[in-house]
Amino acid sequence: MYMIKRRGKKSDVRVKLTDRLINYAMSGKNNNEEWQRFNNALVDIGGVIRDSDLVGFQVVRTSSGKVSFRYDYRLHGKRRNITLGQFPKITVTQARALAKEKSLIVANGKSPLDQVQIARDEVSNTLKNYLKNDYSLYMHSRAIQAQKYLNIISNGFPELLKLPLTEISKADLVKWGQFQTEQHNLNVKGYASATIIQRHGALKSLMSHAVRNGAIENNPFDRLDKLEFTTTSETTQQQAKRTYLTLDQQQAFLKSVDAYDEKIKSKLRGSRVQSKSHLAELDNLAFASHHKPMLLILYYMGLRMGDVVSLEWTHVIDTQATCNITKVLEKTRRKIKIPFVMPMPEPVRSVLACWHNQQGNPVSGLVFPNYKGGRLGNMPLRNCWVWIKKNAEFHDDLELYTLRHNFISWLIMNNVPLPVIAGMVGHVSTDMINRNYGHLIAGATTDASKGFAALLESQE
Repeated sequence: MYMIKRRGKKSDVRVKLTDRLINYAMSGKNNNEEWQRFNNALVDIGGVIRDSDLVGFQVVRTSSGKVSFRYDYRLHGKRRNITLGQFPKITVTQARALAKEKSLIVANGKSPLDQVQIARDEVSNTLKNYLKNDYSLYMHSRAIQAQKYLNIISNGFPELLKLPLTEISKADLVKWGQFQTEQHNLNVKGYASATIIQRHGALKSLMSHAVRNGAIENNPFDRLDKLEFTTTSETTQQQAKRTYLTLDQQQAFLKSVDAYDEKIKSKLRGSRVQSKSHLAELDNLAFASHHKPMLLILYYMGLRMGDVVSLEWTHVIDTQATCNITKVLEKTRRKIKIPFVMPMPEPVRSVLACWHNQQGNPVSGLVFPNYKGGRLGNMPLRNCWVWIKKNAEFHDDLELYTLRHNFISWLIMNNVPLPVIAGMVGHVSTDMINRNYGHLIAGATTDASKGFAALLESQE
């Protein structure tokens, strides 16, 4: 049941809260026939309008200058409520989302008020406590790599962890940025521009959450200049990292992938001989493990590891009419909900067909599950890649991500149009390719320039 409470009087109504409705109830107007029952509902202190869609969600006139969203709940026989934020600093949609988060906590038998109390206490309202409580709960409900981002904040802001959230100021952030920049300019390990920007963005997101959660009034990042790095030396270093493999190196890589697969088979044969006959017989199977098919997909399609780990059989479209992988990409899944369609070359098509048969021709589920049927870890090929680098005689610093760089680089050097490449690797535009692979594109334009000059000379 939804109620409006005004000067001690109650009238039963059912209504979905909206920003327009709240503005009308606060305004003192009475010229809307549809909303006559809400006339002056939020003018007087104590005025309440309850939401009909989510039990316990309500908006309250808390003082002459404040209208706040609250979530009202009952736990262990006691009625309690928690403030979600002030209107219009947060909208009804944002407040309802926060209320739903609190309702899930209550459903698990816990009180959200106990957790938020830490964030509201002047003494214990520190960055460290907020990170471990409210923000940790929020991140683990939304992000697959939640702990990674929590660690970035914990390790990247040691001097700020002990400060109350309300006391973290623009001056503190400027001081932090100056130190980070100094270390960056000295080429200290761990202070690459991308790393610093990631730390900066991680804390900014936490502070934005604290504003929405009512823990602080304003985000100090809102008054901070944009963090930018334009050093030529680091740009050169980044381009060097975005390297590609020579044709000989690519042949060596493919041979090493086969060798690693055979290495696993040989090891398991030996184990079966040593009274472990329960282990699978691999001689008649195409692959000893997930390592080889995953590596070949990374090599032939240039996908990110997260998209291979999260790949499901329903994403694999292999028909007479088309052959592709269609999925929402992991890196941008919260912003871009539309699936990308990535053409599947014949080697990958053959690999997945064999792997599908080897797995018992499943209709759905993960393509590369762990032994419990769940998702593999974030670095399932780490040890495998170390062995392959040594076997193929690659340098130790070569990253597995090189396979993606290699894919993009060779497409560019073979004059494939940039929009086509962007679509093949899951980019909505060519900006990233222009920015990070410009040195390869420059080589192509140099050849084109020489060709144009030769064209003019031939006309003389």
